Parts: sequence; structure tokens; C-alpha cells
Amino acid sequence: MSSEASLRYVADTHAIFWYLVDSPRLSNAASTIFDKADAGGAVIYLPAIVLAELYFLNEKVGRPLDFTREFERLRQSGQFILVDFAAQDVLDFDLDANVPEMHDRMIAGMARWLNAPCLTCDRQITASGVVATIW
Repeated sequence: MSSEASLRYVADTHAIFWYLVDSPRLSNAASTIFDKADAGGAVIYLPAIVLAELYFLNEKVGRPLDFTREFERLRQSGQFILVDFAAQDVLDFDLDANVPEMHDRMIAGMARWLNAPCLTCDRQITASGVVATIW
């Protein structure tokens, strides 16, 4: 991995979904980061809760993605790192208390733990001040 690839980000659910379906709703800044990761210049962490939400979002909007195929592609790629949620991770919830929603707190907590910006347009994560956000 090049020194440039040490650039790390955490993607929230909408960011990864819009990237995967090539949606114009993905911001230019986030799109640039996904492109950089595609080229090997960055890595994007996907917390387990993001993958769970991605599954349900895909179902909600009529399954534009073959979820199993996309999951395998993400898992095998070099630019995405899938991160499990461990029981002891709940001990950090107080550190991220400014993020009111539990799933968002898990995403922000991963970004805080990695000291990585979060690719998100979520207003609560952005307003929390817990992590740097890019949109």
C-alpha cells in the first residue's frame, strides 16, 4: 500500500449506497474520495452497521443492487475494509453521546476511533462535532 493509501475514511450508509448505484446524490467531495480509493490512494472503512443499513436501504428502494454480489465485491476489494462491531464497543458510546441515534453513533465512533473523516451528509453526525465530516 502506498503512503498515499494511508488516507483513511469511514463511509456512512448513504455515501456507500450512492457510490454503488452511481447516484448524482453523492457529493463531489465524497465522489472524489471514492475515486481516490478506487485508484489505490485511500481506504474506506465500512462499519458492520453500515452494511446492515445498506441491505435494508437496498430492499426499501427496490433492490437496485445485487446485494450478495456487491457485498462480496466490497469484501474482496483492496479499497474497502469491512469492520465488525464487537460487544466491548458499546463502552465507547458515552464518548460519542453528541450523536443521538444509536446507528449513527456506531458510525461516528468508528471514525473517531480511527481518527478518520466520515463521508456523510447526516446532519446529526455533522452537527455533533464528534468527528470531521466530508460531504
